[in-house]
This record gives sequence, C-alpha cells and structure tokens, in this order.
Amino acid sequence: MARVPITDDIHAELLRLKEQSGMGMMKLLARSGPVPEGLDSAIINTWLNRKTKTARRDHLDYVLTALRGVDPVIQITPDMRDALEAELIRTGYEPGALINRIRPHPEKLSAAMISRWRSGRTVSARKSLWDAVISGLSAIPDAQ
Repeated sequence: MARVPITDDIHAELLRLKEQSGMGMMKLLARSGPVPEGLDSAIINTWLNRKTKTARRDHLDYVLTALRGVDPVIQITPDMRDALEAELIRTGYEPGALINRIRPHPEKLSAAMISRWRSGRTVSARKSLWDAVISGLSAIPDAQ
C-alpha cells in the first residue's frame, strides 16, 4: 500500500478533529463502519503523538473522513446558558415538556441533559443536540 507523509498541516487537522470530536480513536473506529485492514487505534495514536511520520493512504483517508463525520462537541458558554434560560422562560417550557414539544427530537437528547446544561452541571454538548434544542425553542411562541 502507498504511504503518504503526515505533514504538519495533516497532523494539525487530525489533532483539531480529534479534539472537536470529543472521542478516542478506539471509539471512533468502533462506530465508523468497516475499518480498513490493519488499521487500529494504536496506529492512529502514533500519528497523533508524531512517533510515525507516514501513513497508508487508505488508513489516513478513512480516519480523516470518520473524524469529519463526527458531530462536534461544543463548550456551553455562560452566554449560551443564559440564552437557553431566556428561551425556556420566554416559552414557559421546562425541559421535560420541551422534549415532548420538539418531536421528533434527536434520539440521544433527554430532558435531564437539557436540565444539566441549564444548571451548568454539564458544560459541553454535541452541537446537533444543542442546535435542536435552540431551534425547537425558537419555533415556540411566547408563553401567554
């Protein structure tokens, strides 16, 4: 198999995507479908820690594609938390009722998760889940 250099730009992209994904390489491979023969998390980790300077083209392409496909983890800032609270107050909805209102909602979204975001006990979220809540709230008219 052809090998390609892991340039500084590729290495930086791998690190950025890994951080953004919020998951380890073993989990990434487990959830990303058929893995190319010979690829495992240890190989990817040698790229990340710069112990290996080249990679099989098919391995590198697979990992980059898989990482780009992961719903990123975002940090919930105080301003975002304030906006969530303001929308909950504006609509008069609590997290449990909101989940029932924004159907169909993402499978992994729960009222408990929204409550933890609201209280600050959870400081990060999958972007798609956060966006579903904010979008759902913005579509609800003001409480009477």
